[in-house]
Amino acid sequence: MKIESIEIYGYGKWIDHKIDKITNLQLFYGKNEAGKTTLMSFIHSILFGFPSKISSELRYEPKSSSQYGGRLFLTGTQYGDIQIERVRGKANGKVTVTLENGDTGGEEWLENILSGLDKATYQALFSFDLEGLQKVQQLNREKLNRYFLSVGTIGNEQLLKVADKFQAEASKMFKPNGRVTVINKKIAEVENKRKQVKLAKEKNTQYMDWQIEKEKLEKELVSLREQRTHHEDKLIKLNQLEANWALFSEMQDIQNQLKKEQLVELPKDGLYQLNHYNQEINQLKLTITQQKEKLNYLSDKSEETRILKVFVEYRSEINQLMENLDDIQAIIQETVFIKEALSTIHDQFLREKQKIGLNDEQAIPSVMTEELLKKLSDLQDQKKQNDQQVQQLNERLAFLNFQQESLGEQLDKLEKRLWDNQTFQEVEDQLEKSKESQRAYTKVENKTANSTKIGMVFKIIVSLILLILGFSLSNTIGLFFIIAGLGFIAYSGWRMVKKSDSKRRIEEYEEPAYSFEEYIQQTEIRKQWREKLAEIDQVIFELNEKHDQSEQANLQQAHIEQEFQLIKQEYGYPSHYMIEDLLKETDIFEGIREKEITMYKKQEALSIKENEILVWKNDTKYLQPVIFVDWSNNEQLVEGIKQFYKEATADEDKLKDLIKQQEEAHQVIEQLIMQQKEFEQKRIRLLHSIKVKSEEDFRKKYILDEELSTKKARLNLLEQQVGEYSEMLETYRDKTALLESIQGIKTKLQKLKETIESLLNKKIKIEVALKNLEVGGEYSELLQEYANLKSETQTLVDEWATYKLAAELIERTLTEARKDRFPATIRDTTHYFSILTKENYQKVFLKEGTITVQRKDGTLFEASELSQATAEQLYVALRFSFVKNANDLIQLPLLIDDGFVNFDQQRKKEMYHLLKQISEDIQIFYFTFDESVTEVFRKEQIEML
Repeated sequence: MKIESIEIYGYGKWIDHKIDKITNLQLFYGKNEAGKTTLMSFIHSILFGFPSKISSELRYEPKSSSQYGGRLFLTGTQYGDIQIERVRGKANGKVTVTLENGDTGGEEWLENILSGLDKATYQALFSFDLEGLQKVQQLNREKLNRYFLSVGTIGNEQLLKVADKFQAEASKMFKPNGRVTVINKKIAEVENKRKQVKLAKEKNTQYMDWQIEKEKLEKELVSLREQRTHHEDKLIKLNQLEANWALFSEMQDIQNQLKKEQLVELPKDGLYQLNHYNQEINQLKLTITQQKEKLNYLSDKSEETRILKVFVEYRSEINQLMENLDDIQAIIQETVFIKEALSTIHDQFLREKQKIGLNDEQAIPSVMTEELLKKLSDLQDQKKQNDQQVQQLNERLAFLNFQQESLGEQLDKLEKRLWDNQTFQEVEDQLEKSKESQRAYTKVENKTANSTKIGMVFKIIVSLILLILGFSLSNTIGLFFIIAGLGFIAYSGWRMVKKSDSKRRIEEYEEPAYSFEEYIQQTEIRKQWREKLAEIDQVIFELNEKHDQSEQANLQQAHIEQEFQLIKQEYGYPSHYMIEDLLKETDIFEGIREKEITMYKKQEALSIKENEILVWKNDTKYLQPVIFVDWSNNEQLVEGIKQFYKEATADEDKLKDLIKQQEEAHQVIEQLIMQQKEFEQKRIRLLHSIKVKSEEDFRKKYILDEELSTKKARLNLLEQQVGEYSEMLETYRDKTALLESIQGIKTKLQKLKETIESLLNKKIKIEVALKNLEVGGEYSELLQEYANLKSETQTLVDEWATYKLAAELIERTLTEARKDRFPATIRDTTHYFSILTKENYQKVFLKEGTITVQRKDGTLFEASELSQATAEQLYVALRFSFVKNANDLIQLPLLIDDGFVNFDQQRKKEMYHLLKQISEDIQIFYFTFDESVTEVFRKEQIEML
């Protein structure tokens, strides 16, 4: 499992901070107060929860942000790529585990990902700092040994804590030199009560003799039981020795084989050298084969192509052809220009022919003769005269038609206003009769009108005077004058209206249907109508006359046109041409005749150029088999020749290059063969170095050496496993002696059993006799109290023994469980410890349950006897070896907070080298303020805080 990136929402000094692209060996560098410990605590909190508010650990709640928490992005878990987010919430915070597919979970998923590991165990095993290293020397021998054992096997830390708890409970109940513990007090009470009983028993002499005899028997029984226990323990060990005799035999066989096999010292990297030489030889053979294949390929490619063969055969002709190709290309280009110009002139020629009315196939008219010119001039004069006459007739006809139309409209208007003859006659008669009465009425009317006008003026003056007086006087008289004036005006108006009505009635009675004016108007209209009628008759007569003259003029015009058409047909002029067009001062066909001559000249020049090209094509026919173009297309042919020459010269250059490559390939093959021989000589020298002749024997030597190394490791493991039996193993070098010793001990145990049973029978008889003496009185009460105290004490002792036994069983169980992983852990610890001490210490092993190290001079040291720096190195080696061997069960990053600041530069260098080696399998976060370490790590491995 690997942490890919860290995103902090808010934690201590870190607000909205993200760290990406985290490597397997990541250095977090920063000065004091830069936030290294905060970042380390953040990782602990996301994985295992925020510290509670009552905890002694710092919670690192941010001061400048309400957000608290963040998330880690992990890869390589059993769920694939995941992210773990923890934010503020109940208890240890709200955690969310998000998988790649979007599924989410909580604490249960996180517990599975962490394999059930809690925070305390993780900090004890996967996270350490300078304080953890310095704490090593502060422990006594027993605690130091257990401290190292706790990091040697997975899960032991918690179990050892339980064992310590049981030991503490047992210590509360009993201590060997204690006084205040419960069992110690009970023992004291029992002893006091025993003394009281003893005093009571001394009163009886017989009782005392039996008591002495009983105590003697008890001592003998204790001695015999101790002998039996000793023999039983020895028998158990011998039985275990017999049960594990296969291991002892294996160990002896390995020792004998190691003594027997006398191998020469093998080069440390001999197999690597052999494999390297073989790999180089095989690679050279493969390269030689490839070069030979390349050589064959180049040989096949170096054959002349068809193009190249023609080029070689006609080299001089082709070179001459290429020298003249520009001239030929210029001729071809010139023919193209001539054709384009000829096409343009021809198009213009046709357009001009069409413009002047000639068909494409029609010949151009010849130059006009004098005779034809005179004939056309006479015909033009006739046409002009006739056209002038026709124009005059048409103008007169148009005027007459207009005049006829105008007169017709005037007649129509007059006829609409004319009365019929009967009405005109009746009106004329009525007007004759009323002439006389009209004259008499006119006289009377004139007189009456004069008198009426005078009277009206008088009445208006009088009315105005009365009104002025009325407005002038503001009293009743003034009002009377106003009313009188208004009344006089009203009366005058009524008289005028009445008189007007009378006059109108007289006029209506005497007036006829039509007035005299209308009659006079009709008379005038009749006169105009007769005049217009006479004019229109004259116009119609002239119209008929002009129509006859127009027909004669049109016939004359058609005759002239027919004669002109015959002339155009005879001389080839366009049918739409007019006489005026042909009689212009310039010859309209002169330009087109010149274009026709130009076309002819261009055509002749084109024929000459095409003949030259044809001759050139005949001279290049030998190229037809290799130039696949349309030979009728001159441009394509030229391009084809150029392409042919380009390809031919390229093929020739390519052939030269191939020949050169063949020569180089021969040289490379010779060099490779020499190199191959050199490596084969090196391989032979390597085989001779260990006195073998074949590669197979060489490998067998290394296989045997590896087997012996394995057996040595197996021997070390066996020596550790049978370490407590090593002295006994020296005593019994064969199984027969062991079996005889077992049988002898069994015989002794049987005899001891019989003796103990005989003594027990005697003791029982004495105890029965004593009991008979103890019946009754104060002695019986003391004896009962004594028995009760012993029973209570035994109950407490049983409880104490339970705790002691549970603690012992846990430690023994851990010791047995340690056997699976512990050898590998010890072996890796030895390797790491040797690296860190520059091979000053060469072995780490477990001797009688104690971590022991062996210096290169053979001296053994227990962990508590080491110096501070060496003990720290041993602690680091144990930590690293544990994490490595537990990697298949728990894959978590290793966190180190300035754990090596007390190391000297050489030890630091070895430590950094070891960190790089371990980080290939385990992710490591190293937090430090040591600036010198930045020179050791790569730039991408350093995160500056």
